[in-house]
Amino acid sequence: MATIQKILAPVNWEFTSPSERLYTSDHVIDAYLTGKNEALEQTEKLIVDKLKTNINNSGSYTNEILKYLKKQKFNPIGAYLKINSWDDFSILLILPENEFLSDKIYSVYDYLTNLEDNVGSEFYKLNVSIYDTDGEIDDSCIKADGFNLKHKSSK
Repeated sequence: MATIQKILAPVNWEFTSPSERLYTSDHVIDAYLTGKNEALEQTEKLIVDKLKTNINNSGSYTNEILKYLKKQKFNPIGAYLKINSWDDFSILLILPENEFLSDKIYSVYDYLTNLEDNVGSEFYKLNVSIYDTDGEIDDSCIKADGFNLKHKSSK
């Protein structure tokens, strides 16, 4: 009991000065929130930069695909891009129905599968789909599916 009284006795305690760098819980919380906000800003900047890079890459890969198709005697009608997330992209290629139904389309699928596998990384995923048509393309239907960007050199 005597030990407890010594510990609790006012003479055994003194106020700490601010120069000793002791912080209140409010200081710790403020520092945490400041650090968290700075980290979120940096993460947002990195994601936006990566998004821009990935959009440019998708455009380049679309160009490569269209060149390949033309080299294989296909006549692509259009190419569209869908951004699923900052690191996940889908390309929609539209071909005339007779070309889509021909046997030579199998080589295109092989090419696209290899391309998707080779360009995929931790920060970039690409999925390419082929669609056929025997008439006009309704851009509003394609936009409704989320393909909001049309490739400029398409048609």
